[in-house]
Amino acid sequence: MAAPRGRMMGTIEKPRDFKKTMRRLLADFRPMLPKLFVVALIAIVSVLFSILSPLYIRDILNNIARTPEDFFTLTLEGFITVDWMALIQRFAIVLAFYASAAFLNWLAEWLVIPIAANYSYNMRKKFQSKIDTLPLNFFDSQTYGEILSKGTNDIDTIARSMQQIITQVIHSVFLFIGVIIAMFASSWQLALVAMASLPLTIGFTVLIAKRSRKHFKILHKKLGILNSHIEENYGGFKIVKLFNKEPEAIEKFNKINADMAKDDRYAQFFSGVIYPTIHFVNNLTFVGICVVGGLIQDIGNMVAFFVLISLFQMPFQQIGQIANIIQSSAAAAERVFSVFDEKEVAPNPSDALTDISRMKGEVRFEDVWFSYKQDAPLIEAMNLDIRPGESVAIVGPTGAGKTTIVNLILRFYEVNRGKITIDGVDIRNYSYEALRNAIGMVLQDTWLFSGSIKDNIRYGHVGASDEEIIEAAKAAHAHFFITTLPGGYDFVLNEEGTNISQGQRQLLTIARAILSQPKILILDEATSSVDTRTETVIQEAMNKLMQNRTSFVIAHRLSTIKNAKTILVMRHGKIIETGNHEQLLALNGFYADLYNAQFSGSNPLAPLDIEA
Repeated sequence: MAAPRGRMMGTIEKPRDFKKTMRRLLADFRPMLPKLFVVALIAIVSVLFSILSPLYIRDILNNIARTPEDFFTLTLEGFITVDWMALIQRFAIVLAFYASAAFLNWLAEWLVIPIAANYSYNMRKKFQSKIDTLPLNFFDSQTYGEILSKGTNDIDTIARSMQQIITQVIHSVFLFIGVIIAMFASSWQLALVAMASLPLTIGFTVLIAKRSRKHFKILHKKLGILNSHIEENYGGFKIVKLFNKEPEAIEKFNKINADMAKDDRYAQFFSGVIYPTIHFVNNLTFVGICVVGGLIQDIGNMVAFFVLISLFQMPFQQIGQIANIIQSSAAAAERVFSVFDEKEVAPNPSDALTDISRMKGEVRFEDVWFSYKQDAPLIEAMNLDIRPGESVAIVGPTGAGKTTIVNLILRFYEVNRGKITIDGVDIRNYSYEALRNAIGMVLQDTWLFSGSIKDNIRYGHVGASDEEIIEAAKAAHAHFFITTLPGGYDFVLNEEGTNISQGQRQLLTIARAILSQPKILILDEATSSVDTRTETVIQEAMNKLMQNRTSFVIAHRLSTIKNAKTILVMRHGKIIETGNHEQLLALNGFYADLYNAQFSGSNPLAPLDIEA
């Protein structure tokens, strides 16, 4: 029971704007109001049965006390006989009340389950649709783990919380109101005795919960520190072993663990005190009812009040749980709504171009300005003219803007000023689908999904035949290693393709790009993960692929672009040098510095003006 209490009493993250979030959350339930109204009616009837039960018991006991001859008979021999049939008939009604209340409670829970499940389904569907419309800068600003957590854990939290909140809140509210009415209708004196315990119950609950919440927050924070320490040490297990840091790691773990145990003891102590305290207050109430009832009331009313007091205390026993469940759902909803409120990419214009069959691949940058942050300009007044079929290599230090050019061509980001055209048409006039279908891309970081090698290559052209897939693999020099795997092209890759080498994963992404037959080709360090011999072979395949196709080659390893017809040297977002390899070396400028640092006697560790 320790873990549930911990979650219930303090480890819940609070939303920044509770009222606004809850209004927005409840607004999503408006289409479900008819079903919720039915649940509320069922809850009301269930509460009525729960309240009628002790009142009916009161009447039975009072009848027995007033007219015992209706239930008991004194025989001539002096024995008392019981009319069991009369008692059973009356108490059977009470049993029917309790059974009906239990059945209706179950029915309400059962009706709420599809409501919560449908809400979760709609919200998850909406979340996925929203993700598909968000620009790349959204994903750059958040980790994938955060996004996945919002789309799965947070939505599940909302659905589970709503299921509990709906049933518990509705039932508790009607039960609280109904019991008060029943108590005052039965005996206003005993009702006042019962109500006298209310301030004590609320006061003890708030006071103890506050102390418990404080320690649970500390515990939750230290748990995160401990998890981080464990993840860090197991992730860098080899480094820890290499530098003999096991004793320090163990000592730090033991210290954090000891602190956690201390806070856990305090937290669990206060969390465990709240229920005995409420039970103690309830017992005081029972004593008060016995004293007052014994003086002015009959036995039936006293028994009925004992049952009603138990029902009266139930909502208060759920206060902490319901409050924290609401806080949890509001915090989760706030995180999900933050995604829903993100600005979407501009929609395709109504007259967007979709036909790329005649695209030649002439790319121009016309006075292009761009910055990821307003106060940190990156590309300023860039003008670039690349003719159809021309291959251009782009080099420069990290942060110079090489990959940014690619992101702008693909419209992953929008230019701040100026425009980029393909065949004289502003790329904003193409539909996103047409533009990206026209561009093939091989990244330094490979991306493969769980599935067969065949399906991973076919991802570049869904309608490709098996023969076309094999030809693309041969062109990328991936055919040989594929045939050595169990099942060949049907070999199943695990998540991210980690059951083959990094170089082999790169070959598959190259084959995928070849299969797509793009109008424009972008190679971003495409051969960075293969050995020198394979790199030479792949380079030959790339040269064939780039023939009569506009190509952008981004490279840090200058050996891969020595034969490029045009090399653009970038620095601080600007093109500072242009020419082929020999011309740039003759300039003895920035390109020559880069090249000499890699291949000459220059110190390769000397700083090369690497920008942030």
